[in-house]
Amino acid sequence: MAALSACPNNSIVQYYIQIKQGTYEEYVQIDSWKTNIVFIGEGMDKTIISGNKSYGGGIGTYYTATVGVDGVGFMAQDIAFRNTAGPTNYQAVALRASAESITFYRCLFDGFQDTIYAHHGKQFYRECTILGTIDFICGDAIAVFQSCLIEVCKPLNGQYIVITAQQRNDDGASGFVLQNCTLTLATPNAGDNVAMYLGRPWGNFSRIVIMQSCIDMFVNPRGWIEFENMPRVQPYYLEYQNKGVGADLKRRVKWASTTNDPRIVSNFTVRNFINGDKWIPSTVPHYLDLL
Repeated sequence: MAALSACPNNSIVQYYIQIKQGTYEEYVQIDSWKTNIVFIGEGMDKTIISGNKSYGGGIGTYYTATVGVDGVGFMAQDIAFRNTAGPTNYQAVALRASAESITFYRCLFDGFQDTIYAHHGKQFYRECTILGTIDFICGDAIAVFQSCLIEVCKPLNGQYIVITAQQRNDDGASGFVLQNCTLTLATPNAGDNVAMYLGRPWGNFSRIVIMQSCIDMFVNPRGWIEFENMPRVQPYYLEYQNKGVGADLKRRVKWASTTNDPRIVSNFTVRNFINGDKWIPSTVPHYLDLL
């Protein structure tokens, strides 16, 4: 935070902070006036920002984040964002991202419930590793996760696993897209005697697209599940050209969608869904269109 405080406010060019290897046990807030800040670490297994705030500890989910981003144009590379509160403390956010045009490249997001709170704004995640148990990619952002490794951890007894919980409540632009990702188990026994689902609608018009990815674990054949005591209105859940043991579409819930039409899913590419050709840094590899 001391380094961040020394950065200029409202920068119109990228301002780089190199973060040496080590575990930084502090809470980092990139405020809205800290624009175009770039964090460069020494590897997702070497540079670690760690906290342990949680809902179970009496803190609202939004405020549990180890790192919170409100500054437009933020980018992080080769860093781990961690929340160590553990599964018994319920919602415990590693990253809360609430800004436009933010990018994460080769980063690790380590937690259990609500690991990434992609709150709002256009966001791009490339070659990241994301760990969690329940709703661990959640929020109302317009976000694309591309070529990411999404690893399911073992939840508490009696819990089931839900990867996504997208919060779109109207016909707005938000939604999550997983493209060319791998969805798998963090450990061989993580899925033992546990029901696993791709997502559940946090918002009435929740939107998730999983395309050209490998679902390398057995998910419940229904694929998707509803929140308890929360009416489902009109979620948009689409799967396209996925593979793996969890990609069988035969018994999916009736309110989910599938397609073989590339014209439909092209609306959810980096180019068309988040206008990534206009703002993703050239140093970050990315596919603009379908593979």
